[in-house]
Amino acid sequence: MSERPDGAGVAPTQLPRLEIANANFITERIAVGGDLAANFKLAKQQLDELVNAGITHIIDLRSEWSDELVVRGWAPQVQYFNHRIEDSGQLIDPSWFDELTDWARAALDGDQNAKVLVHCHMGVNRAPSAALALLLDQGMGLRESLELIRMVRPVAVIDYAGSVLTWYLGRTGANPRSRHNLRRVLIRWRQSHHIDAAGVIREIRSQENPNSRWLVRLGPNDPDTLGQVLSESGEVAVALNIDYSPEALGQLDEVLFITEGGLSGRALVVGPADQVESGAVVLPVMITDLFRAIPVELPAAVEEWFTEQGPNPMSLNRHDYRKLTSRQS
Repeated sequence: MSERPDGAGVAPTQLPRLEIANANFITERIAVGGDLAANFKLAKQQLDELVNAGITHIIDLRSEWSDELVVRGWAPQVQYFNHRIEDSGQLIDPSWFDELTDWARAALDGDQNAKVLVHCHMGVNRAPSAALALLLDQGMGLRESLELIRMVRPVAVIDYAGSVLTWYLGRTGANPRSRHNLRRVLIRWRQSHHIDAAGVIREIRSQENPNSRWLVRLGPNDPDTLGQVLSESGEVAVALNIDYSPEALGQLDEVLFITEGGLSGRALVVGPADQVESGAVVLPVMITDLFRAIPVELPAAVEEWFTEQGPNPMSLNRHDYRKLTSRQS
């Protein structure tokens, strides 16, 4: 198969290097990787690096989450495509790859300066498999595509390569001999490039930082106000007024609500803290539980913070979190 002059054959040493973002360029115009960090400060640095490297389009393959809101807030010029797929080892319907490659091709052909990032959570299975489809669609051969992806991203297992090949053979109308040869290429490549997928995933997970936990102080009437807002709007997402934006704040961090009467609810952080026109700092959270205040014994650090009206929110260590959330005898 002939290569198109789109950078598909560029040697990895000539490609842009990303130092912060969890991604790697496989051609001059296509990058593959994992998602933005849960920590908002680091995620902003990663997105800035991607944009500075020329990324103009992002394909997010995750079915479990999306970074679209933060990308639209920080880099509204970037085009975002949620093309969700689960990572459960299933066969993937060819139509899914049709939509994927059609969108990427339209982006690349529509603007000679466009660059596409395709990512999942870890950049191990879904994104490398999708990248394989993009390379084949761009005119690169199967073996060369597999080698290139693994070379620039050593953790790439490419577990859905079989589904990619089925799609590609059907899309190109390959004859029986070509089908047999290409399937043999994939089998032999897997045999000679075996990688411990479970070990790779275990190693990546060991390096991920656990979510932080926060205590947010509410006024005595705030829980009732929140309950009324939620019942009237039908939504579970609200913006909480806080004093500052913690550097450790991250996506899906847990938030506990506390009033003078005790614990009164829980929430999950769903976006970075933002300063609104009034100058106030607000934190978007999704409320998971709201209840009548439950008296609890406050750890010494929490009692001091609450009594002295310390900066809101307060970071909770594991010991204090357990003490606040354990049933009192």
